[in-house]
Amino acid sequence: MDQSLALFASIALVLVLIRKLGIGISLFIGSAVLSYLLFGYNGFEVLLQALINIQTLKIVTMVILAFTLGYSMEYFGMLNELAEELSQAIGALSFILIPLLIGLLPMPGGALISAVMLGPLMKKYTLTPERATLLNYWFRHVWVTFWPLYPSVIIGAAVLNVDYFTFAAATLPISIFAMISGLMLTRGIERKFQISRNTLKALTNLYPIIILLFLSVILKLDLLISLLVAIFAVAIHRRAKLKDFEKILKRTIDRKIIVLVFAVMCYKSVIQSSGVAESILTDISLEFPAPVAAFILTLIVGFATGIEMSYSSIALPLLTGFTGVGTIDPKNLMLVIAAGYLGVMLSPLHLCYVLTAEYFGTEIGRTYRQLVLVAVAVAVLVWLLYLI
Repeated sequence: MDQSLALFASIALVLVLIRKLGIGISLFIGSAVLSYLLFGYNGFEVLLQALINIQTLKIVTMVILAFTLGYSMEYFGMLNELAEELSQAIGALSFILIPLLIGLLPMPGGALISAVMLGPLMKKYTLTPERATLLNYWFRHVWVTFWPLYPSVIIGAAVLNVDYFTFAAATLPISIFAMISGLMLTRGIERKFQISRNTLKALTNLYPIIILLFLSVILKLDLLISLLVAIFAVAIHRRAKLKDFEKILKRTIDRKIIVLVFAVMCYKSVIQSSGVAESILTDISLEFPAPVAAFILTLIVGFATGIEMSYSSIALPLLTGFTGVGTIDPKNLMLVIAAGYLGVMLSPLHLCYVLTAEYFGTEIGRTYRQLVLVAVAVAVLVWLLYLI
């Protein structure tokens, strides 16, 4: 069977199944179908090797630990302490800073956590439900493209066979552009700065993040080790008991995400073993310039799923011929990840968008025009940097 046709058939199957079975199982099925179409029964050996690969097991562990750190800080009240003090110190600017801080800790539906913290402040600072929704949703997600704790970043680096720093160096500009463009939403917001000792004391609750950055970025220790040390520091400081971590791990060990990581590595293995990524990019480039084709394809995948890990797990493996593997083209990678990020942020299926709008008592349709304007601003900045 033609490689490109087999690939499109597997992608179509994944997108059809994704709403009923979830992205993880759907991608597993798509990987199995693709491997059979390309390799016959030998394809299942490719899948098995991917499942037992040490890199796969390491990535699963890192994703679990990243969620454990975030939920630990929430469980021990560290995030609430921080939010309460910041709201007194910076007023309405809390609608920017609190989502930014919560965004450092990836948790499914995490925007709802920051929304709950901001809820009491909405009336106090006379923000409309629409403005509160957009501020919380947008600034909660500006770190997604490069922050080392996000599964989409962990998976993306694994797909491309590069270390975190190489991946982050290419995708950091997207977050900077998202931050700059998001300032469009802040016009008219009251500025207030009353930093006190209590504020500084509350900021010490960020020490797990500081430990993580120091170990992984400054000392360049393995992210897995850095996460373990940060979690251990929280456990000692908060005198955690075994029952505390039993409760935390019940929320942390998300079977859907674990299945997704295994599925992504299977999908990646099939695509790399077959060389279909280069084939599909060649076919698409016959109709469009390669950068435009890569951008549109990834944008569609992100928009169709509304799931941040989708562009790293579905689109990125297809575009390794464009981004490179092992040795990457930073601008090409930036363009692909930006397209996926914007597609997900604009998707009405994005869980954080739906939950935030629902919590603040508004509808997605009443915020969508402004969201599109901010997303377009990011896209323009990304393309300008790409073309320079």
